[in-house]
Amino acid sequence: MKLKLLLSALFVFILLAACESEKQITVEDMEKIKLELIEQETSENGISYSIKLLNDSDYVIKQNNVFISFPIKQGENSYKGNVYKVQASGNKLNIEPGENIVLHVFTPFEGMGDKELLGTNNPHIQMIGYLQTVDEANQFSIGGSLHKN
Repeated sequence: MKLKLLLSALFVFILLAACESEKQITVEDMEKIKLELIEQETSENGISYSIKLLNDSDYVIKQNNVFISFPIKQGENSYKGNVYKVQASGNKLNIEPGENIVLHVFTPFEGMGDKELLGTNNPHIQMIGYLQTVDEANQFSIGGSLHKN
């Protein structure tokens, strides 16, 4: 009788554990990942940026890439995206919740062409990464202007 009761309790426990669903990653979780400009320095050769990546989400950032680009001017006050990007250095895998790292980007003027056609005063930043596991369901992308008003 005790064995039957024990097996029944074990079966119910296993059934409940199997039915427990994994927490889904939400937009709110992704909004807890921040990219903040720490320092910007312009030299005769280009512009260097130091950027803090903060993971305030509840998930590990398993893998990510961070890029800086300058939008292309199309008029006095209009811009379009630029496919030419510079990847940040200093990145790493498995950024734990609560962890932050400092990334560095150098955008050289050489090869840039006519700087007057680029919005060098309004760089854009983009991060493409994966939360918890590297699979299509957990891929995310965040970005926008590097200079917050």
